[in-house]
Amino acid sequence: MSEEYSPDATGEEKADAQAVLEKISDKNVEDTCIYARYSETSDQYDMAVGVYNYNGPRETAAIAAECFTTNRDNVYILDVAAGTGLCAVELRKHGFLKMDAMDASPGMLERAKEKGLYDRYIVGILGENTLDTLTDTYDAIVMCGFSIEIMQRLPIKAFEELIRIVKKGGYIINTGWATMFSDDDAKSEDLRRKLKILEEQGKWKFVQLKRFHNYIKGCDGTVSVHMICT
Repeated sequence: MSEEYSPDATGEEKADAQAVLEKISDKNVEDTCIYARYSETSDQYDMAVGVYNYNGPRETAAIAAECFTTNRDNVYILDVAAGTGLCAVELRKHGFLKMDAMDASPGMLERAKEKGLYDRYIVGILGENTLDTLTDTYDAIVMCGFSIEIMQRLPIKAFEELIRIVKKGGYIINTGWATMFSDDDAKSEDLRRKLKILEEQGKWKFVQLKRFHNYIKGCDGTVSVHMICT
């Protein structure tokens, strides 16, 4: 059964959570403004997504565990858009220990540091830029919680950079709203086209797309998995 709110959430917490999510989900401002708003609300973020039953990190970690069935303590993961470290919390439950965090919001990374679950904390933005990371560094990248709007605006270069820093045979695991990967959703059409181009170029291979209930606010989510080929 889908539930929009945590059963323990009070009326005041629901109002506070709504205010936080409205501030960071504003579709009418530039990305840089959104990143600043994440910093401004970082101390309330975990509360807000908890009120709204955010299960994206849990599902992301479960799929990562399916991809790596042994020696998880030696698997090196980059958590892109790591935020306050919610994915790291769930990944640790499956035995993943080697993780770096990257996020465009310094404030969110400061909250992640308080959990002490990553080895490195990288303030970084995906775009046309080259990431300051060596080729073939990671065994996997996980991404959880990108909005469709931000994902849609990412140039193909951003995905090429993610592919570059993951070892051949490694994975990129991306979790978001179910509509992000739906052929019926016009908003995400350009995103799906970019992902398909990279597959046609032989840079990565589609592995699976899993739909699950209660991603956040009672809405369905999906986890996509691509394996690196180059």
